[in-house]
Amino acid sequence: MSRLGEKCDNPKVGGEGTDVVLVDPNEVHPDLVSVAATLRELGLLPVVEGEIQKVRAQLQRISAWASRPSVPLSCERMLEFSVNCRVVPCKLYWPEDDETPLLLFYCHGGGFRHGALADWDAPLRQLVRDSGLAVLSIGYALSPEYRFPVAFNEVVSIVSRVINLGTITHCPVRGYALGGDSAGANLALGAALALRDAGMDAVRQLMLYYGSYSRGVSSDSWQRLGGYGGQNLSAKTMSAYWASYLAEDEDDWRVQPITADLAGLPPVRLIVGKLDPLYDENCELADKLHAAGVATHLEVLANMTHGFLRFNEVAPVVRDVIFTQATALRQALA
Repeated sequence: MSRLGEKCDNPKVGGEGTDVVLVDPNEVHPDLVSVAATLRELGLLPVVEGEIQKVRAQLQRISAWASRPSVPLSCERMLEFSVNCRVVPCKLYWPEDDETPLLLFYCHGGGFRHGALADWDAPLRQLVRDSGLAVLSIGYALSPEYRFPVAFNEVVSIVSRVINLGTITHCPVRGYALGGDSAGANLALGAALALRDAGMDAVRQLMLYYGSYSRGVSSDSWQRLGGYGGQNLSAKTMSAYWASYLAEDEDDWRVQPITADLAGLPPVRLIVGKLDPLYDENCELADKLHAAGVATHLEVLANMTHGFLRFNEVAPVVRDVIFTQATALRQALA
């Protein structure tokens, strides 16, 4: 296992998670501080409590502002998959110069209850341009309208279906990877485990940004860190996301994939900010993957908070992160 950045210390801290502890703005990367300041000026700071549709609408307004400079790829298509009588929208992003590319299945973040396909246009377009991979972004069912295991089953079904066909929109695919951020990283890791258990070994790489892999909110990083500059990820918020996602108190590896037997997974890339409340959890997952014999690369990003990915068009540091990860993914799959 390789690790970049500062050493991961992962002490276990008992007791209840701190409600909100603000990150010192002097520690946050200046690009993210600038984004937060602009959002405040525009009245676009996110809300995390209140009527669900209003929360979603505000977050979509933020994404629309952040992605305005993004130039569409020459080939982007909306697709639909039917899973258990629900039509699941997906968006396919196709590279410019490859007729038979590798395909990355992607699950967006949003605490299992927020996020729309268009919100991730900007970072996924850049990822396609920088990596040469095609990307299929999966618009899985959101909670609380649909609770576990609906979203999980949709992701597994769509990924399995495409892999079994060996094509996407009638174009052959040379290989597959799985990725996601935050709640989407949880779904991507869970799907990889389900594929392994089904004897499907076509996925060759996982790329997971600042994932939530358990329901715990009492680690040291949860105690120390919380919302800053529009991120607003606190123990209270995370617990509310889990309550929205789960119909009952689920003790299931599909909910908490960090508790599963991780042996036999493809190589995994984990990316997390040092100022992310999920930092300890990502370090713990890296250690467990390594112990299970899985090739694991953990990249710790100094001065980075949670949820930065969608700001690639307005924060150069995020563009650099995506470029670095896209290049590494391309090389790993070459």
